[in-house]
Amino acid sequence: MVSFYVFVSGVLTSFAPGWMLFSNGIMVGCFDTFFYQHNLLGESLMATMLHGTLELSSIVVAGAAGLAMGNSWLFPGTYSRLESFKRGARRGMKIVVGTVPIFIVAGFIESFLTRHTRMGDGYRLAIISASAIFILFYFIYLPYKRNHHAKSKETNTPLQDSLLR
Repeated sequence: MVSFYVFVSGVLTSFAPGWMLFSNGIMVGCFDTFFYQHNLLGESLMATMLHGTLELSSIVVAGAAGLAMGNSWLFPGTYSRLESFKRGARRGMKIVVGTVPIFIVAGFIESFLTRHTRMGDGYRLAIISASAIFILFYFIYLPYKRNHHAKSKETNTPLQDSLLR
């Protein structure tokens, strides 16, 4: 729900998603600081980051989509404000829809694995690491590869395209 609110708040301006991300970051930081002060930070992170790696990363991505949507009508460039907003909202919606399966997996992990606090640290670290690797792959590597591939197609001549096939 936080992710949806952060994205939709981009309708107002790009300041609203920025503020929501900032305030949620402070809440998570306060939560972790409390556990640190009671020498429980490691155990807390091992429990919450099982699902939090996917969930928090997806919230940040949805916030970025909200920022992009807000910026699309604040800074329309050569488009009309309405057209720029439509394009920004369409791009942002594609990004947010891409986070839905990640939230489903995070919910599954939260429901069935996070509560097992006696699970070995190796298993928990493996789940956290796999989640982090997936996030890096899905949100950083794949878009980079797609963008890089699209640019290389633009610069190739027809002869180069036929040779690359």
